[in-house]
Amino acid sequence: MTTGTSFALPRGIDLHPRPLRPDDAEAVVALARADEAESLPEPMTELVDVQRSWRAPDADLGRRSLGLVDGDDLVAYVVVGRHGRLDAVVPARLRGRGIGTALHRWARTTAAALGEREVAQTVPVGSAAEAFLVAAGAHPDFDAWVLELPAERRLEPQPLPHGHDLGEGRPDEMTTVHRVIEDAFGEWPGRQPTTYEQWAADFLYGDEAAPWRCRVVRDPDGVVVGVAMVIGSSDGMLWVDELAVRADRRGLGLARALLADSFAEGRRRGLPRSGLSTDSRTGALGLYEHVGMEVTATFRRLALPV
Repeated sequence: MTTGTSFALPRGIDLHPRPLRPDDAEAVVALARADEAESLPEPMTELVDVQRSWRAPDADLGRRSLGLVDGDDLVAYVVVGRHGRLDAVVPARLRGRGIGTALHRWARTTAAALGEREVAQTVPVGSAAEAFLVAAGAHPDFDAWVLELPAERRLEPQPLPHGHDLGEGRPDEMTTVHRVIEDAFGEWPGRQPTTYEQWAADFLYGDEAAPWRCRVVRDPDGVVVGVAMVIGSSDGMLWVDELAVRADRRGLGLARALLADSFAEGRRRGLPRSGLSTDSRTGALGLYEHVGMEVTATFRRLALPV
């Protein structure tokens, strides 16, 4: 069925386990959004998020996922992503019956079989998922925040240093774009590397791919030294997925310029709100608040060894 990992539901639970399939994506989104509505100001997961995750080179749903089906309806699921990252939902009506414990046990065993060292899930602080993971013995790893620039907030101009320019990234610059991001994100404690193939599957392919989604700053020699990867969501938000500046170009205002450009580009494209996420490893929360963004949700990454 999957990795060969056994799975058993508690007695009296009449649900059918099977790996997730690509055509389950909409059902997964519906479950995730209903779960998020319990503890967040508004649901966040969108179909494009799931599709991007599932088209990664190592996103083997047959080995890394398990869904529970009631008749024809998907009612709960777990996915073991890269580096043991969990995505799992058990709806409120099925909690307290041992289903979450069974899925989590399967996920830990599967992660171990796949060579992962831990499983971890980032969940809203104060949510039922946080309480479940803490009770299971998970330890907090880091906190993360979602921030938003309200639609009515005025965008302040952010000048670039002399000789630098800002615009769309070109196809021939994508390997450099990836390297700038990896070098910057690689400074975070415990962060695992992302190959170019994994990154490209996430950002350069799919129906949502478009040149305007890659914003770059070039130095006077025309070399990419700063990057913002963005995407538009169906709820009218411009989402900054990744923001990175080369170490020797920090402190020059490039990140602020990239943010202002990304927000303005979103508004030009009918996306009046702007959002992003950051965590306590980056030290960037103050930067985002400085440009007028406000924290709207707090998350915590909870991890368990396998």
